[in-house]
Amino acid sequence: MSKTPSDKLFKIVKSMSAMEKRYFKVIANKKGDNSNKYLVLFDAIDAQREFDDEALLEQVYKVKSISKKNYSELKGYLYDVILKTLQSFDEKSSIRNKLANHMHNVDVLFKRGHMQLCKEELKKAKKTAIQFEEFSTLYEIARWEKWIAHTMIDVDFLHEEMGRIEAEEKRYLEQLNLLSQYRNLFLELYLKIKSKAGLDEIQHIINSDLINKEHFNSHRSSVLYYRSKALLAYMQKDNDGFGEYSKVLLDIMESKPHFLKEEVAEYISALHNYCAFCILKRDFDTLHKTNEKIKTVTPLNIDDRIKIHLQYMHNHFLYCIRTGQFEEARHALPEHFKKVKSFNTKVFDDHHFLFHYSYIHFGCGDYDEALYHLNNWLDMPSTIDNPKLQMLSRVFNLILHYELGNILLVSSLIKSTYRFLKKENQLDEIEKAFLNFIKTVIKTHGKREVKECFQKFKTSLMKITDSEGATISVFDLMSWVDSKLINMSFAEIVRNNWEKSKVVIS
Repeated sequence: MSKTPSDKLFKIVKSMSAMEKRYFKVIANKKGDNSNKYLVLFDAIDAQREFDDEALLEQVYKVKSISKKNYSELKGYLYDVILKTLQSFDEKSSIRNKLANHMHNVDVLFKRGHMQLCKEELKKAKKTAIQFEEFSTLYEIARWEKWIAHTMIDVDFLHEEMGRIEAEEKRYLEQLNLLSQYRNLFLELYLKIKSKAGLDEIQHIINSDLINKEHFNSHRSSVLYYRSKALLAYMQKDNDGFGEYSKVLLDIMESKPHFLKEEVAEYISALHNYCAFCILKRDFDTLHKTNEKIKTVTPLNIDDRIKIHLQYMHNHFLYCIRTGQFEEARHALPEHFKKVKSFNTKVFDDHHFLFHYSYIHFGCGDYDEALYHLNNWLDMPSTIDNPKLQMLSRVFNLILHYELGNILLVSSLIKSTYRFLKKENQLDEIEKAFLNFIKTVIKTHGKREVKECFQKFKTSLMKITDSEGATISVFDLMSWVDSKLINMSFAEIVRNNWEKSKVVIS
């Protein structure tokens, strides 16, 4: 038996859902013997938070020395048993596995001469394959229909049905071919986005007939077409187009909910993309409604569960931050941290979430906790994808220390922040105005003089017309200034501004 690397076994056990683990236990322990060493090993791995091979060996064998070969074989055996059990589990839920099982039955029955039973299996498979647009399986079914008729010397059937079968084969091949073209188109656009390609590198796609005309001839190809259209609009910074195609995509996907059970990850991405558009348009009511759909999606695996929580919480925190619901966001943090810990992944340790945590506590007036999360953000490598966020973290750092009354530290930080922004070429008009303001306000004494300082800063902010899209706008600087001028909390100002904007929108 081939050796199985320990990390593979650990990863597959950790990726199993609670239902899959229960199913494994039932299948693997039919005799009710809990002393089976591979079951002991399974439980030991399941209990570990981080992989420790030596600890596992000791738990399983209860001795200090054991043949490494025996232990390796035990891990290999457990790995094989888990895979076979998961295959059995998937047969009950995965459409592709159900279809594969039908086609395998056809092959088994055909070899034993049970042609009528073969036809019955094909009929069941065809009904499911049509419903889920499994064109490769449908093409295989057509091939089997002809071969079974030939074997049975069913000349009447071939005379009557040959034309239909050939037409179906042609249609299935055309649908399969177009689906492949749209899939390749989408993946190419996706890779271009990840590599931060310019529009000149996708000009052939922009001009292609495939993206400019609706050629799709199936539900699945229409989904890929609109996913590609939305991606292209995003790359072209066409926000309205991105929103339009994202909404059409969601409508198409939700029109046939049975597909959603098989394509969970794609549906989560479509929902998240539309949420991103709502954020761009500041349509936070629609953002909230769409985000709630993400929460109700049923995951297929651990990756889906992580993705659902990540996308939902990212959008939820943004919704709370933009509408001033800071206490609601803070209330959600303990359960969020608990869930993140259970996932045993580092995908949440990024600048976006650290910014959310810091901003939420700032909005609640808890500046010490806000600074704690901000320091974690500042400790991250300076090679994060978005240098504008590095700039924002340093500006926010100055505001926090100002609120905490650390005036001497603020004076020192102004110099380092200025050097950093200038070096990174991130010093635009808003940042210049802010640095000049903070440099002045820390030297100003008396409530009236400080308020005048804030008023001058507000006036200068209002004069800066080319601030659209500036990263500092991610932090509501104007609301912070207003909170100092009219003696209201930052959260109250944000909530009031949101309520006023809703009236204007309606």
